[in-house]
Amino acid sequence: MKKRLLLSACALLAAGLFTAGTAGAAVQGPWPSLQGQLAKDRVPAGSPLEKLIARNQDFQVLRPEEATDKIPVPLWLRVLWRKQHPDMEYLAGDATGGYPLVLNEVREWMVSHPDLKPGAPAAGAAEKAKPHGGGTGTGTGPAAGAGGDLSLSGPLFYPRSESDIRVSYWDPSRIVSASNNIRSGGTLAIYYSGDGGATWKSTSLPHPTDEDFQSDPAVDWTSDGTVWATTIGIFGSGDALSLHLRAFHSKDGGATWTDDGKISADQTASDKQMMWVDHNDASPRKDTIYVIWHNGRTVYVTHHTPGGSWSDPLPISGSETAGTGIGADIKTDSAGNVYAFWPDTGNRKIFFSKSLNGGQSFSKPISIGSTFQSFQTLVPAQVDRGVLVYVSAGTYTSGKTISVYAVWNDLTGSAGCRTPYDDPQDNVGSACKTRIWFTRSTNGGTKWTKPRMINNQSSKNDQFNPWMVVDEASGALGVMYYDTVGEARTAVNVFFQGSTNGGASFGTPVRVSSAPSDQAVPDDGNQFGDYNALSGIAGTFFPSWTDRRNQHEEIWTAPVTFPKTAVACRTMNLFTDSVGTGVANVLVPQGATETQLSLWHRRHFVSGANGGSLRVAVDGGPAVTVPASAILSGATLSKGRDLSPVNTVVDLDAVCRAAVGGDCSGRSLRLFFSAGSEVSKASDVWFLDDAAVTSCAP
Repeated sequence: MKKRLLLSACALLAAGLFTAGTAGAAVQGPWPSLQGQLAKDRVPAGSPLEKLIARNQDFQVLRPEEATDKIPVPLWLRVLWRKQHPDMEYLAGDATGGYPLVLNEVREWMVSHPDLKPGAPAAGAAEKAKPHGGGTGTGTGPAAGAGGDLSLSGPLFYPRSESDIRVSYWDPSRIVSASNNIRSGGTLAIYYSGDGGATWKSTSLPHPTDEDFQSDPAVDWTSDGTVWATTIGIFGSGDALSLHLRAFHSKDGGATWTDDGKISADQTASDKQMMWVDHNDASPRKDTIYVIWHNGRTVYVTHHTPGGSWSDPLPISGSETAGTGIGADIKTDSAGNVYAFWPDTGNRKIFFSKSLNGGQSFSKPISIGSTFQSFQTLVPAQVDRGVLVYVSAGTYTSGKTISVYAVWNDLTGSAGCRTPYDDPQDNVGSACKTRIWFTRSTNGGTKWTKPRMINNQSSKNDQFNPWMVVDEASGALGVMYYDTVGEARTAVNVFFQGSTNGGASFGTPVRVSSAPSDQAVPDDGNQFGDYNALSGIAGTFFPSWTDRRNQHEEIWTAPVTFPKTAVACRTMNLFTDSVGTGVANVLVPQGATETQLSLWHRRHFVSGANGGSLRVAVDGGPAVTVPASAILSGATLSKGRDLSPVNTVVDLDAVCRAAVGGDCSGRSLRLFFSAGSEVSKASDVWFLDDAAVTSCAP
């Protein structure tokens, strides 16, 4: 099992192990030898890469603890980067060390191109989809079905990892996907279909003269049938190393592409971008394209209006982001409002910011959740590269309810699994596990529920690389992710979970991949990469993921069907920014299939014997206390204290079943909120706010 060792500079000096060297000279002590570094990557003798590595052995520019940290960037490459970017922040408290994560791909490109010259463009090829059969799910909840999975990239010699995929919301028969293609031609590989994913063709993006290769694909469609792609353009030959963002577009469904130029202005350290198009026909900003990324600590957004050009990069983070804002996402609602999300590697929080003017300005960021991990987790299935704490988001508007959602990967938070140093690394028997976390807002991002895990199995397995999408035709949520459940913990399958009630609950996980992928002996140093993707509309979803069932990293997809019937929801506000009576009457519409109570509350009961309660009378019958089993998320409605308001969601159908043996459809409910005290305690109080009952039906 890999061990971490953190030594301070003072301790190293005291031990005589650390010596300040001069530029170009290797520093003695805990640092690796030049020969060891060359041997690790099998660098050819006399190659330009060997000479480049030898020129960057002056490790005194690094912090001493970097010799043994878990940042997956070679030390010689860190030296090279620092010399090229001396003005960036390299903070000891930042889990990234201040280094762009795409430097992993820079290393991969250099190792596979030791002459440090761009590769030859990859030829396009027609590939017919060959389904391999799909998985099935069991249990309760909304059912999803997985069709045949297939390889988009095919059995190519060079590995491919990290992908994005997008179905055209105006013509679902047209789908585009993209992936890294670093070891071959270097430019992004493109996969496109014009028949709903039955058959696929492939090509690659153009190769601009000021780039050596590209990384980190993002794709989307505008309503005129144009496909858009953004990527990190990397110039890394010799001692020069810079990173910029570039856009491309295709007018023929992905077959040929035009370079739109740089979209990150004069930045030279742009990293980890994501892109989204405003797809909603009702939006005043329909077809506006948004791209979010980070440059060091700062998170930026640019936008492209229809028929216009790309805006200047707009910084949207500030002093609240103490580390690096890596792993961001951006989405829009039907009114054209923009929602931006990013994790912070410094203070371990997930931040959210909103724009009401099409990306011209953004609100002050707020925290919507905290994470146990910072930046990345080492798990047996991805112990070399690590698993990112990456946010994926979505929105949906139904009537006056503006729902906003976010998911990310994190540790479970259980004992021994709640700090950045608790990750399992390569220990398949570790009790520390990673899970997919979820939070939502039902009022446009003003208040958020307490984050919760959507599928917390009892077994020792890891979930990672989640991606979420909202079916804009129905409001259904879909989430895909890797899960090692049922495997040897070094192998993953792809799973899909859906929700038809706005994330109040999720259905049974459905296995999408028909065979596992084992990364015990990876072919690609990127392993599964940093992210997967998911897109869908009108009940059919397409995930894309890195798959190595053939002992080789390929890009795969599969159609996943999930209820396409539109879900109509009606919300009745009980107490909203006002003082209630403690009693509320609700008439549930006939035909409602899901009825839930959501309330924000804060408890402060000094005595352990004191508490609050919620009782429900159904159709004029006796009031029954809400059982703990009916609490879908949040906190209990009884004893305890809360430092801040908590959002609790109650399954009222479960209460009705307990009271009268059937769901709440067509029934009258009388809700009684009360607080009692066994002894006089002046400070005992139960604050209630924003209580509402929502009933949904197809």
